[in-house]
Amino acid sequence: MARQATRAPASTAVKALDGRGRVGGYLVVWGDATRRDLQGEYFTPETDLGLDWFPRRPVLYQHGLDQALGPALIGQIEVLQPDATGVWVEAQLDLRNRWVRAVLDLVGRGALGWSSGSLPHLVAVEPDGHIRCWPIVEGSLTPTPAEPRLTDAVAVKAAFEALGLPVDRLLQASGQAGMDTQEGDEGMMHDSISGGEGIKRLPAAQSAPRPSGPAVEVRSKYADLDAIDMAFMHTWLSRSGQWTPSAAFMRELAHKAYRAVERGQLDAAALRGLPVKADELMHTGNEGYGQEWVPDIWSSELWRKAQTENVILPLFRVVEMPSNPFELPIPGSDPVVYYVPETQDEDELTLGAGNPIPESRIGSGKVTLTAHKLALRVGFSAELVEDAVVPLIPLYREQALRVMADAIDHVLLNGDTETGATGNINSDDAAPGPTEKYLAFDGLRKLPLVIDPARRIDAQGQPPSIELLRSVRFLMRNRYALRPRDCAWIVDGSTYGKLLGQEEVLTVDKFGPYATVLTGEIAKLDGVAILVSPEMPLTQADGKANVSGNTRGQALCVYRLGWVVGYRRRVTATMDYLPYFDSYQMVATVRLAFARIDDGVASALINIAV
Repeated sequence: MARQATRAPASTAVKALDGRGRVGGYLVVWGDATRRDLQGEYFTPETDLGLDWFPRRPVLYQHGLDQALGPALIGQIEVLQPDATGVWVEAQLDLRNRWVRAVLDLVGRGALGWSSGSLPHLVAVEPDGHIRCWPIVEGSLTPTPAEPRLTDAVAVKAAFEALGLPVDRLLQASGQAGMDTQEGDEGMMHDSISGGEGIKRLPAAQSAPRPSGPAVEVRSKYADLDAIDMAFMHTWLSRSGQWTPSAAFMRELAHKAYRAVERGQLDAAALRGLPVKADELMHTGNEGYGQEWVPDIWSSELWRKAQTENVILPLFRVVEMPSNPFELPIPGSDPVVYYVPETQDEDELTLGAGNPIPESRIGSGKVTLTAHKLALRVGFSAELVEDAVVPLIPLYREQALRVMADAIDHVLLNGDTETGATGNINSDDAAPGPTEKYLAFDGLRKLPLVIDPARRIDAQGQPPSIELLRSVRFLMRNRYALRPRDCAWIVDGSTYGKLLGQEEVLTVDKFGPYATVLTGEIAKLDGVAILVSPEMPLTQADGKANVSGNTRGQALCVYRLGWVVGYRRRVTATMDYLPYFDSYQMVATVRLAFARIDDGVASALINIAV
């Protein structure tokens, strides 16, 4: 039964109407000159949708262009009801089709939307973007219904034949009739009146080429920017209040973002907040339809890169902090296992002191994560925005990504909250500046160097040896040191050069498929990964660094599961315009926490001759 015209708000999301494969939603939503789709076009109640052409229409997946399903018929539309909102449809999916269960699962998760499909030669669009003629030949279920799709002719022909519907009207151009069909060897549908030129098999969202004249590629000034560049640009400029993204900018950004998700280049979670609109109404001025998710693309991409391309951060478990501080439960003491005799007396069946199995307890523990903020600020002139901001965006974005990612690794490795004139592991001979990033929290190196010095060994100014490294590893608790796959060595570049002379160190060319187990892993020792970090400094003989004169290497062994990274705020950028300076200021921030489960999760070899 068709829904009433008062159904609101309009949505093209597919909804399950029962538990037997019947689904519904708006296939078309009316727009106007102020509410256009990603192609700058819109439907109105005056659009000729060919609703009386056929009693039924096929339901496809991704307009028949999905590589796995192809033009498989997954159902049929049984209700096409126009109302004040658009065209409400109800369809019955074919539960015998092996793909439909997976499709229904996506419907249940709200991951699919409706998108109407027509054929290129049947479509007529006015110069102002008003779609005058769009005969609906199929309705598609798609996870990316953000733009109109012109359907592949072969897919539609196969679907109509599967339903037993005539295909002659599919070859009627607007205002024409009497066209015959035949299918050639190349999978084309031919028009007998047009002298055999034929209507070629077209990919989605592509218009039929003109008979004469070259193909022209229309490029905008944003064509050379990818989705992340454009999201970064939007984050930088839109929050300044001096720049408003155009419809062309938002259309291109949405298109590139969806394509990046489809190619696996962008985390789909970044677009999770984007409402599913089919081919009709997403536009820049409509709150809730595009603007809000743009900063998430930039933020999630920076966080993803930090977690996959850094050396230190990917080693550890990362949790989101719902509060600050946040107490994270961890395992405590283990229960005790006893040797017990056979149960023989009824008295032993009673819980209590006389039970043959002594009572044991499972301990509980917690670590407290307290987030601290890292930030960077960049200024640039208004003239730069006006004259050169687009070509500079990729450069600025890459620099911001690299600097913030390096900073995260640096504080995880070198963090030390000591502010005195001596004692900080990064500045042992002078008080650190109040804004030094390593003051955020205590990191990996501080544990064996200061907090528990018994977990370090002095190499006495000698090169690293296998014996010394093995001894250092087992300064950690045995329960950790005996798990080589859960441990990692972190060394500076000079120490790594010395390790290459040890036969026991297997370099990347010798351990084959395990070469990329961890980002930055380039060698193994006794099954423990060796990673080189540019954030690992040369130091003095005591393992701490002075302002100058640092010549000794060090090797840090860590138990990866013994540390937890928490984040209260992923990387966020804000922009302000300063009219009295006619310039812009961008500030990027992140709030992180770092904690260990106990003091036995790291050890170090210091004073290495390099």
